[in-house]
Amino acid sequence: MKRYSLRIIFAILTILLALNHDYLFAQGKTVPRKCIMVFGAHADDVDEIAGGTFAKYIAKGYEGVYVCVTNNVAGCNLERTPYFAGPRFTVSNSPLKYPVDGMETNQIRSEEAKAASAVYGSIPVFLDFGEPEFYFGRKLIIYGTQDFLDYNPPGRRQINLATRYSEDVNIVFELLKKYQPEIVIIHTLGGEKLDHEGSAYMMYLAFTKAIARNVPVGKLWMTVNGWLLDETAQKNGRGKPDVHIDVRDYLKTKYEALNKHVSQNGGFGRDYLIENKTQPKESTEGFITVIDNKK
Repeated sequence: MKRYSLRIIFAILTILLALNHDYLFAQGKTVPRKCIMVFGAHADDVDEIAGGTFAKYIAKGYEGVYVCVTNNVAGCNLERTPYFAGPRFTVSNSPLKYPVDGMETNQIRSEEAKAASAVYGSIPVFLDFGEPEFYFGRKLIIYGTQDFLDYNPPGRRQINLATRYSEDVNIVFELLKKYQPEIVIIHTLGGEKLDHEGSAYMMYLAFTKAIARNVPVGKLWMTVNGWLLDETAQKNGRGKPDVHIDVRDYLKTKYEALNKHVSQNGGFGRDYLIENKTQPKESTEGFITVIDNKK
């Protein structure tokens, strides 16, 4: 009889929990998944803006999503002597550096991003929104010119234009629906680079839409850069992070990931890992909370 009563109580509790879950979901208050998504404009931005935090949360059991927003058709150089073993981009004996063609750059930087993502054990995602320029041979091709239109590089709409169209915002919205991340980290809204601020605003639009549609997403953090570093923003407190993540134990992982970006000289972690000359300076990564949907 006692065992029968316990079964009834357990069944009732199970039903109540299920009903409560459905109610919370209807109210848009379900708990996000243990997932951290870093939304970087370019192939190495995830590591630059939040590599230590990314590594730390993944080590805690969070699923990591490593997002490259643009199609990465710019920002790669051919070097006379690679600084350590890796892909050799040299095509001549010239001591100068030359820009790599757009499509080759896309391939190189995408492969580097996949290698960096693997260091964390994360999932790489490439959204392929367009960049405003690329090189064809050694000629700079700028968005809006006839050369750009004639070449028509593959990829989605240019990132800053894409923020104006719901079908493009929905691409990021669907990404949030798929992973339901507890934490999303972006560049600074209105930040220091056009591609960076466009990527950040794209996520902001998708994140607010996710909240409005009851998708269980948690916190949206942004880095402190661009105008937030101006004297006025520092004095009035707008440039002061409210989130501080101790990443001292995860810097080696961050630098290892950065060093996968050979075409970018391995970022600032190169000497620390390769030559062990420079000790890591940043023990804390700071962010500003844009949205906290968990409150």
